Amino acid sequence: MIIIPLAELLAPGNIQKISDCLRADGVIAYPTDTLYGLGGNFFSLAATARIDAMKKRGDLPYSVAVADLAMLGSLVAEVPDIFRSRLQQLLPGKFTFLFKPAPAINPLLLKNSDRIGIRIPGMPSLLQMISALNFPLISTSINLSGRPPLNDPQRIAREFPGIDLLIDGGALPASPGSTLIDCTLDPPRIVRRGADLEKALVLLGKRE
Repeated sequence: MIIIPLAELLAPGNIQKISDCLRADGVIAYPTDTLYGLGGNFFSLAATARIDAMKKRGDLPYSVAVADLAMLGSLVAEVPDIFRSRLQQLLPGKFTFLFKPAPAINPLLLKNSDRIGIRIPGMPSLLQMISALNFPLISTSINLSGRPPLNDPQRIAREFPGIDLLIDGGALPASPGSTLIDCTLDPPRIVRRGADLEKALVLLGKRE
């Protein structure tokens, strides 16, 4: 397992190592603004299958981490007006948004779901890394299905030895994960209450 300190993430040699790993269907662990993510090249069915095996999960699709709104737009069939006018203010941030996927996306990448979940984490170095890679990342918490997520890189390395590369950002504080908002509905609906929930409630004109 290759280990790269977060402080050295953007060094040219390290970006190349990460790119080589992901383009060879590798699986990486990386810190986000909520939890550590288990990821691979979103367009790699082989990487998805490896993550399924590690998590002992194969039924549900994984979210996708992108660098910016342009990359988000390339993955979706349409961006609703309410997202453009209100909800994109939440990004980068601790939110995952559900959209209708672009027709060109292989349905197997989404496990035949009719929706794609997309994140832009509020972590500048991670977004710069994804931009340099020029492809989106699979984004799912690091845990066995049904178990709590792991946020300590030492424990992640010990319990998930099949990971090819670990970006070590130190132990992260406890987090409920990202707040999930379904933008395929009108009006959009919060379907999982997570971090920074109150920000979404304000923009959607809702109260607790």
